[in-house]
Amino acid sequence: MAQFPEIKDPKRRTYAGMVYAVDRGVGRLVQALKETGALDQTLIVFFSDNGGKLGLGANNFPLREGKGSAFEGGTRVPMFFHWPGQVPAGRTFQYPVSALDLYPTFANLAGAAIPEGKTLDGLDLWKDFLEGRNPRADSLLFVTRHRNGYHDVSARLGGWKICRVSNQPWKLFNLEQDISEKLDLSTRHPDRVKS
Repeated sequence: MAQFPEIKDPKRRTYAGMVYAVDRGVGRLVQALKETGALDQTLIVFFSDNGGKLGLGANNFPLREGKGSAFEGGTRVPMFFHWPGQVPAGRTFQYPVSALDLYPTFANLAGAAIPEGKTLDGLDLWKDFLEGRNPRADSLLFVTRHRNGYHDVSARLGGWKICRVSNQPWKLFNLEQDISEKLDLSTRHPDRVKS
């Protein structure tokens, strides 16, 4: 926290300090990989499991809400892959990825077989990632947050997302045009909501 004396809000300063500490730790891991000559043989994957907690100094703007939410601010986070010679430098992948995709992706990269008959919710996304293709072009990606007596849920297909929170009616958003999920399109597209 001492690194950020200009940040007056103590919660935001603590948040910045925590991010700084993570960055410093990742830097130490990278340095150790360099020193041992293992950096070029190592895939580094970095991401968060959820959006930042608004009450503790996070800011997810322009996304709606934060940690624990079925809206984008609770689920959409930055993620990167680093693997010299394998991951193209500077490439941006715009499609949704789930933490559940890491197991089948890593198994494929390691040449490991998934046990026969094992059902996975995640996808091996490596080839789609390299080719810049949506690995879920025809399948839904779900988010569920358990509450007391109900569930906040969302499902995404391409740029469309349906969301139901606090037992309110379903809302429909076009994330390609409205990343902040401000414009509910459910009444304009009732068939999409129903499907």
